[in-house]
Amino acid sequence: MTTTFIVNGKVVDNVHLRKRHWNSWPFIVLYGSWLITVVPCFDFLDAFIVLGGILAVHILVFLFTVWSVDFKCLVQNSKVKDILHANACKITPTKYWGSKEVVPLYFHEDSLKYDLVK
Repeated sequence: MTTTFIVNGKVVDNVHLRKRHWNSWPFIVLYGSWLITVVPCFDFLDAFIVLGGILAVHILVFLFTVWSVDFKCLVQNSKVKDILHANACKITPTKYWGSKEVVPLYFHEDSLKYDLVK
């Protein structure tokens, strides 16, 4: 199985299967390392300047996930090969037919039973 289905249709060019997850651990590590290393070593004002820099990076990453679907997929999704493991898909339209979008996948239990029996 592949992660990309090339449709080459009039509106949809290809579909990428994705599994949504939350990667908040890098910022938890950054804030924790700030608390452990920067706060004891620097002055109060200097420590908050470093915290402002970390917070600015955090805000920029959040805004990039709002602005770019590809960056959002990089940060919040991982590729899967099986449609049963996917809970979202990235739709790439053909040229001049819209913009990329991440769409949630919902499975109906009856169709899953039929596909698994088949």
